[in-house]
Amino acid sequence: MTNDFYQVTQYHLGGLTQTEQQLYDYVVKNMDTVKDMNIRRFAAAHFISTTTVFRFTRKLGFVGYAEFLQCIRLTAFNPLNTQVPRVNLGRAYAEEYLKNAMEAVRVMPQPQVQEVVALLKKKPSIYILTDDNTHAIGQYCERLFIGLGFHAYFPETAYQLQNLANRIRNRDLLIALSYKGRDGALLDFIHRVFLTGQPHLLSITRADNNPLESLSDTNFYIFADEIRVPSMDITSSVPMLMVLELLVYEYMAASQGIAEVGKCNNVT
Repeated sequence: MTNDFYQVTQYHLGGLTQTEQQLYDYVVKNMDTVKDMNIRRFAAAHFISTTTVFRFTRKLGFVGYAEFLQCIRLTAFNPLNTQVPRVNLGRAYAEEYLKNAMEAVRVMPQPQVQEVVALLKKKPSIYILTDDNTHAIGQYCERLFIGLGFHAYFPETAYQLQNLANRIRNRDLLIALSYKGRDGALLDFIHRVFLTGQPHLLSITRADNNPLESLSDTNFYIFADEIRVPSMDITSSVPMLMVLELLVYEYMAASQGIAEVGKCNNVT
């Protein structure tokens, strides 16, 4: 079995309950603490039984808690792992902020990344959907893909969205950005699209069994501390932006490799 905790668990996350998703979130954010906790301490910290903990570790793909703990220790010890920069952050939240961004990248499954890269190589038309909180990322995403030579479109108003559903075809890529994955208008539109076509739906959401994730062909999940002020939701969008940009960079690297092979062939 691989020694990397994220590789072991990445294909089992879809079957977790909401409570188990919260436990998983805690583990990835506090690996240095969890690696020294026996099953009783872990259970007591979350006010659950040791049987529940054992069942949780089995659902993640481990034989039991001992194997779960061993894998965490090896992952936390691995010097190749991404590290939080060693600076004096001053505030506890700053460290959590960095951890959330780090984990969003760490848990990106490579098979899904390569699946997206292969799809982008086919030059699909790209349609970008957001909820109110990810609107600005939708604008940036549109400019990013247009700059790479794609036909990309981000409907910014309800009027622009109304006539879009019938334009989306099976070969197209639909990118949906919603942290909670439960926006009613966004989900309704996707259902309308699926009545006439089956584009590839790529979504980025938080790590739970939300409706958007369940509709998606490819889902990348992120971590963020949910923060609200009286007038708005100011939960960080940085992890979502990082995932998008890393997918683009992977595509650019793969495309550059193809271009270099082509140049070599022309020379010979």
